[in-house]
Amino acid sequence: MSDFEKWFKGQDFYTNMRFIHGDKLFDKDGDVYRVLPVQMVYQGWNTQRQRSKDEFVALTQEWHTKGWNARQGEIDDLKAQLNNMEACYIEKKKECEDQHKKVDEVLEYLDGESANRWGLWKEKADMLDQGASNAFEEAYWMVKKALRGGHE
Repeated sequence: MSDFEKWFKGQDFYTNMRFIHGDKLFDKDGDVYRVLPVQMVYQGWNTQRQRSKDEFVALTQEWHTKGWNARQGEIDDLKAQLNNMEACYIEKKKECEDQHKKVDEVLEYLDGESANRWGLWKEKADMLDQGASNAFEEAYWMVKKALRGGHE
C-alpha cells in the first residue's frame, strides 16, 4: 500500500468511494489509477506533496543563505582586520628599514670622520690629534652601540 493510499483511506470521502467502487478503487494501469476521481485526487496529492518538498528545499536554502550571509559578514570583518594588520606591519617594517638606513648613514659618516682624525694624527704625530682621535674613536663606539642596540 502506497503513502497515497494510506492517506486516501484516512479521508472522510474514502468510505463513500469504497462503497461505490469496491475493491477496484485502487486498481492501476501502470502508474495511473483506473478510477478517475482517485487518479485526480492522486495527481493533486502528488502535486501538493512535491510543492511541499520544493517549499521545504527553498526554505532550507533560504536559511542556509541567511546563515552564510551572516557568517560572510564576520568573514569580511576578519579579512578587513587582517588587511589592516598587514598594512600596519608593512608600515612598521618600512619605518624600521628607514631607521636602519639612517643609522648606517650616520655610522658611515662617523667612520669617515674617524679615518680623517687618525690621518691627521699620523701626518703630524701630534699628541693633541692623537687624544682627539682616541676620544672620537671612543665616542664612535659608544654611538654605534647605542644606535645598534648593542647587537654589534
